[in-house]
Amino acid sequence: MPDKNLDICAFCGKTKEDVNKLIASDTVSICDECIDRCAIILQDNDPKTYDEVADIDPHVIKEFLDSDIIGQDEAKIQVAVSVFLHYKRLQNPGILEKSNICMIGPTGSGKTLIAKTVANYLDVPFYIADATTLTESGYVGDDVESILASLIEQANGDIDRAERGIIFLDEVDKIARKSENVSITRDVSGEGVQQALLKIVEGTKVKVQMKRNRKHPQGESIEVDTSNILFMCSGAFVGLENIQNKEKGIGFVHYENIKEETSVTQDHLVKYGLIPEFVGRIGNIITLKKLTIKELQDIILESNISPFLQYRKLFLTEDISLDIDKEAVAVIAEKCHSQDIGARGIKNYFDKSLKQTIYNIKSLKNKGLIGIKITVDTVDNNKEPKYNYTND
Repeated sequence: MPDKNLDICAFCGKTKEDVNKLIASDTVSICDECIDRCAIILQDNDPKTYDEVADIDPHVIKEFLDSDIIGQDEAKIQVAVSVFLHYKRLQNPGILEKSNICMIGPTGSGKTLIAKTVANYLDVPFYIADATTLTESGYVGDDVESILASLIEQANGDIDRAERGIIFLDEVDKIARKSENVSITRDVSGEGVQQALLKIVEGTKVKVQMKRNRKHPQGESIEVDTSNILFMCSGAFVGLENIQNKEKGIGFVHYENIKEETSVTQDHLVKYGLIPEFVGRIGNIITLKKLTIKELQDIILESNISPFLQYRKLFLTEDISLDIDKEAVAVIAEKCHSQDIGARGIKNYFDKSLKQTIYNIKSLKNKGLIGIKITVDTVDNNKEPKYNYTND
């Protein structure tokens, strides 16, 4: 009896009636459309080195981001242009001033993923620092210089590569001071951290004390020039919209005017609690929107890093196909949207839905398991997925 799974593309799920050609092996099939898509990724999206990036079209950077990130087109264009200009500046000193990036958007909107994907594309060292764990030098916590030590470690000790890398400062909104007035008391984890970050964000030579490890057994001090390190700040900035709305008028204002979007300015960030000196070192403010239900569905079914597609590939290593009902995709997207967790929450639903299946994978295979389908009941009621066995 012919295997019905060979009539379905293992990557996109389309049947042989939906595509021009379906190429089958002994266990799985792939369609011509997925082959073409893979060829484009392999040909055009190889990570680019620092020496090559100045010759790259920002359109190509945007296309590379599109392969992993669904939606946020305007933000991706702004990031592509900003990154291109930053590395153009590195190859042509004196043309442009250093301009760092601040990405503002709700949880799960893609801020960290955009930064990671850009670093992967450029093939430069990348380090994520949580701003909430930083303190001024001399206080309990991580000094801001420790960020640079961690970037050097990501560059495998290569100082030159580290000095062209990217540092992602997450949760920057959490180090905002509570008011615009200068604090009389010491604020070692808020305004004080902003002050400490000023020099390294703008560009200076810093003595960095390396951690004692195999590469640095003496924990020696190393000088790092931060002038060419790209800092990408990030935060949800909850409540920022209230500051923006105050500028739209007080009293009898037409409802449609209130709904109009106002771009975030440096003045807004200062009023939120970032000090002017720190904001002045952020040249590009990029706003990401909350993902729509449709975009969340597309992430599940189309993104290169979709948890569903990752699990599908995992099960293929056991010669088992994985599928999901469209209704289940809709439920997951709606839940992530209503709970305001965005794309970050998608993986949790697949982990939960497939946990028991993976735990029992060997015994299920012994029974002849060849196919798994996630249903609405799996997502909503914690029921096991539907199983398809060889004798069905």
